[in-house]
Amino acid sequence: MDADGFVFILGRLKRFAKVSGERASLATVEDALSGAFPQYGLKFAVAVVARADAARGKKLIAVSNEPRLTLEEVRAAIHARGLSNLAMPLEIKVLHNLPRLGTGKINHRELGKLV
Repeated sequence: MDADGFVFILGRLKRFAKVSGERASLATVEDALSGAFPQYGLKFAVAVVARADAARGKKLIAVSNEPRLTLEEVRAAIHARGLSNLAMPLEIKVLHNLPRLGTGKINHRELGKLV
């Protein structure tokens, strides 16, 4: 916000990744994973970020607060929702507390910095 009260948007959070030339929606992958693991309880959280990958352009990384979550479980959840292999996270990172905004939603910008 400038001195005259005008608000300027300096950037936006891109929630898509180009994997092997195809667009993958990070929000769609998160939706597929968010309700797929009731066995981990109400405090379970998962988010998806994209990182550079020499072979595919980008690779997806699932970030969760649950250390018991496995790639096999993630793969099964992605396939159960009918998503393609391009939407498949290739690794899991565990963070005890995923960064959150004041609204309680995951702060993807900060999460990207941490990963």
